[in-house]
Amino acid sequence: MKKKLLHIFVSFIPFFALAQTNLPLEVKLTQDGRLTYGGNITEGFYKTNEVNKLEITLAQPNWFQLLDGSGGPNGSAGQSLVGTLTFNDTLLLDSVLVSIKGQTSDFQNNSEKKSFKIEIDAIKDQNLMGYDNLNLNCGFQDFSGMREVLYYDISRAFAPALKGCFVDLYINGQYWGPYNNIQQIEGKYVKEWFSDNEGTRWRAVKPDGVGGGGPGPGGGFGTGVSTLNYNGPDSTDYNQNYTLKYTTKENPWEDLIKICDKLNNQPIASLYDSLKQYLDIDRTLWFLAQEVVFSDDDSYIYKGGMDYYVYWDHATDRIIPLEVDGNSVMVMSHVNWSPFYHEEDANFPLLNRFLQNSEVRQRYLAHLRTILAQHFIAQNVHQRIDQFAAILDERVQNDPKKIYSYSQFLNGVQELKNFVSNRINFLANNNEINREGLTINSVNMETAAGTGNSPQANEAVKITANITGDAQKVLLYYGEGFDGAFERVQMYDDGMHNDQLAGDHIYGANIPAFSANKYVRYYIEAIKNDNFSTATYYPAGAEHDVFVYQVEPANLVAENVVINEFMADNKAAVADMAGEYDDWIELYNKGNAALDLSGYYLSDNENNITKWQFPANTVIQADGYLIVWADNDETQATAEELHANFKLSADGEVVVLANTDEEIIDIIAFGTQQEDVAFARLPNGTGEFQFNGATFNANNNAFVIGVENIVKSDDFAVYPNPASHYITLNMDLVAPKNFEVKILNATAQLLLHQRVEDTSFPVSIDVSGLDSGIYFLLVQDLDNNVLYQQKIVVLK
Repeated sequence: MKKKLLHIFVSFIPFFALAQTNLPLEVKLTQDGRLTYGGNITEGFYKTNEVNKLEITLAQPNWFQLLDGSGGPNGSAGQSLVGTLTFNDTLLLDSVLVSIKGQTSDFQNNSEKKSFKIEIDAIKDQNLMGYDNLNLNCGFQDFSGMREVLYYDISRAFAPALKGCFVDLYINGQYWGPYNNIQQIEGKYVKEWFSDNEGTRWRAVKPDGVGGGGPGPGGGFGTGVSTLNYNGPDSTDYNQNYTLKYTTKENPWEDLIKICDKLNNQPIASLYDSLKQYLDIDRTLWFLAQEVVFSDDDSYIYKGGMDYYVYWDHATDRIIPLEVDGNSVMVMSHVNWSPFYHEEDANFPLLNRFLQNSEVRQRYLAHLRTILAQHFIAQNVHQRIDQFAAILDERVQNDPKKIYSYSQFLNGVQELKNFVSNRINFLANNNEINREGLTINSVNMETAAGTGNSPQANEAVKITANITGDAQKVLLYYGEGFDGAFERVQMYDDGMHNDQLAGDHIYGANIPAFSANKYVRYYIEAIKNDNFSTATYYPAGAEHDVFVYQVEPANLVAENVVINEFMADNKAAVADMAGEYDDWIELYNKGNAALDLSGYYLSDNENNITKWQFPANTVIQADGYLIVWADNDETQATAEELHANFKLSADGEVVVLANTDEEIIDIIAFGTQQEDVAFARLPNGTGEFQFNGATFNANNNAFVIGVENIVKSDDFAVYPNPASHYITLNMDLVAPKNFEVKILNATAQLLLHQRVEDTSFPVSIDVSGLDSGIYFLLVQDLDNNVLYQQKIVVLK
């Protein structure tokens, strides 16, 4: 694609590359102009071909009886115990909370090899490689010991599935055997798949008082009430059927009620157009296909109202079901499950109503074909099973706590292979799945600059598709940005829609014009002229694999207002009028006249620069400052205080300022931020961004007290850090003879000022008079007017 370098960042990053870095971990832009979700090889903590060692240490000699409940009166429920967790014999995490998890794997499992939940951050603020909780599953009822890891390893290519790997578990020094280490649906998972972490998460649950048993009304599992059924207009009709896990909204239930109402009460014939703004229909169909292909009986399609999550995506304002709990997949007794499981049961509206709609049914069938053609291929899956078996083989033999014998393990591996082969054959022979659709040979994009080049602002884009076969209809889907609903237009082979000659099987249509910098997604749907309206997609993985282009970036519009400073990890530095420590952004007016910002925009997304609009009568004075609290809480806005509808990510993203014409005035990309430390322009208003003590609503130079040459340096050491009474300064290079030492708090208030003349390092500084907290140490070389700056922590 033709791109321009947009010289607006500290390190002069190309705009296209910047967008790459700000995408979620599981989303990527490919070199051939595709936007894809999933399919990445797992790295880090969940790398599947590496086995990490986890050791739990618990102080109680009867710890197992306490966890299991057998040590309490009358067989009471098990306790959670505080212990330590050691990772690969090197990283020690103290005060983790350990408990036995699961139902079947606990109550029906008479061995000591239980499944464990480890809550890393329950007692103190800590994590393991970014993860707050661990699920260690014992493999109960899974002779192969790998089904859940295999399930997620395959399905992450086409659905927002969890990660899984194997770990060696030790408890109090004793080997407890290999475990399935399965990711939880928590904040880090959401960040990996979605554009922000501000969405709402519910887990569907079995209501109190409902017994066990199979699925069906009154048969357990919440079927008919927590299966996205419409239970009524009030939140009390839902809060017993769904557990609210996380939200940033004052009334999150209205989103769940709205989609349940529309899903169950809209006419079947108009289901797609009625629902697409409220439910991610395509991702829902991949979710259903995922559970069907692997015959998942811990699932929506089998249990209905249990063992799945409902997620409201803040960025798109749409609901998405999410898969969880895959430890009962690929069981031979379910090998012949119908691909239309529960389609006639109204208690399962995602199946019952979707599969009645011909358009949605054909989309679902196309996705099943793609899974079978690209992801669930017998030879490939068998090879993966063998790789996992090689990892587990010796570990199973040496497992002193194993539930099943080594012989059962070998049989389980073979049975898993048999399931894969038989399931593929069964699905492939289904008379609806084995239909052939049209062949989409190629898709081309054309702009005024030529084929494949990016369009200019406000330029429509010509799309053509070469298709073999008799088409009933060809549709072009397009959408602004990296996520959200698609619009669609019909493509024609009539010689009048930029499609060359009439009847030449080249179909054409236009994507409407978009403004500068925008990203646009698109894909093609070809519907065969047969008795079923068989659908084919290009790319086949749409909508998690689509084409994408960027409208040519515009040059920055020169105005006097700039982004001057911000704090994305404000724990205790500056509070708003409500006493809350939220993210904040400071603007500065470099000009000689006041500037009216009414109708201007501020955003944390370069693909949605109009995310938040300044209210009327917002004025920034000449040489003045303006603070916007980025706390996603506009209800706190007053005439004196602005609150935006987004938060900043301490892990890094962007801040964008645009004028009323949607022209970018200023934009800054930033990486991981430091707690209670600002990121500010130095010198004030014009310099590059760097870490600095907060100069909230004031000149950034005030923090460095007039020093021009600022060095964030490792040339001198500060120890101990944290400190309680004294800190010691020592220089490794040429040390200044005459210098000043200053200590400021996070809001640039000077707390200590000490002049040191004609001395040698090391130097001790008394900090016993400071309260516990984060401070900035400034060492100013008076002879050379150089400032050395470091952050210190005082703990009492």
